[in-house]
Amino acid sequence: MIDSEKILTLEPHGADAFVGESPAYEWGRIYGGLVIAQALRAAMYTVDIEGHHVHSLHAYFILGGDPNEPVRYEVDRLRNGRSFSTRRVVARQSGGAILNLSCSFQREEDGPDVSTSVFPKEVKSPEESRPIEWGIGLDARLEHESTSPARHRVWARFSGAIGDSQDDHYAALAYLSDTNPMDAVVSAHPAQSLLEGNSDEINWDEMYMAASLDHAVWFHRPVRADEWMLFDLSPHQLRGTRGLATGDVFSASGDLVATVAQQGLVRMRKTIS
Repeated sequence: MIDSEKILTLEPHGADAFVGESPAYEWGRIYGGLVIAQALRAAMYTVDIEGHHVHSLHAYFILGGDPNEPVRYEVDRLRNGRSFSTRRVVARQSGGAILNLSCSFQREEDGPDVSTSVFPKEVKSPEESRPIEWGIGLDARLEHESTSPARHRVWARFSGAIGDSQDDHYAALAYLSDTNPMDAVVSAHPAQSLLEGNSDEINWDEMYMAASLDHAVWFHRPVRADEWMLFDLSPHQLRGTRGLATGDVFSASGDLVATVAQQGLVRMRKTIS
C-alpha cells in the first residue's frame, strides 16, 4: 500500500530549499512522476505573486532516485515579473542531482479559448476499461492500446490525499503525467507485434529495459486531478534506443486540460520468435 501522504508533502529545509520523501515503490526506485511533482511543488512554494499559476514544466531525469533516502529540492528564482515568473529546481540525493526541472508561471489573462485537439470518439468509460495495478497511488484503467496505429489511452485519477487549491491539483496532474508515455513509445516497437498472442508468457518488463530521459507538461485549464482524466498518447519516433511520445490529457467532460511529451530510452532485454 502506497503512503499517499508523502507524495505531495514537502518540508522547508533552508532558504528556497525543501525536502520530500518517497513511498516504497515495488520496483525499488523512486517513481519519476513523484520527483517531478515534488519539484514543481517546491517551485510553487516560492511563487508569492498573487494569481500566478504554472503553465508549463520541462524536466530532465539525471539519475534514478533511492526511495530510502530523502530528496532535497533547491529552487532558483530566475525571474519574478508582473505576468510571468520562472523557477529552476534541482532535486538532489547523496549521490548527486537526480532531476533538473524548469517551470514557468503566468498571471491569468483574458483572451480567446480555442482547442483544436478533440476528445477521441467511441471511448470506453473508466468503468468499462481494464483496471491497471501500477502501485503508485492512483486509479488507472487501460482504455485502449494498439500497435497499428500505435496508440495508448489510459483513464487515471489521483487517489491520495490532496488539497483544494489549483496548485495542489496541478502538482497531482504532474505526478500522473509520467505513468504511460513509455508505454506509448513501446507500442511503436517492432517487437510489440510479436507479443500479441504471447502476452501470457512474456511480460513488458521481461522484454524491455525502459527509462524516461526528459519530460514536459503544458497546463491549459484548471483541473481536478482526483477526478477521471483521459491520457491519450501516441509515439512520434523510435530510432535506435530513444523514442518520443506526445499526447493530450482530457477531463471526463472532454475539455483539454494538458499536453504531455516524453522522450525515453528503450532497450531489448530478450528476443522472442
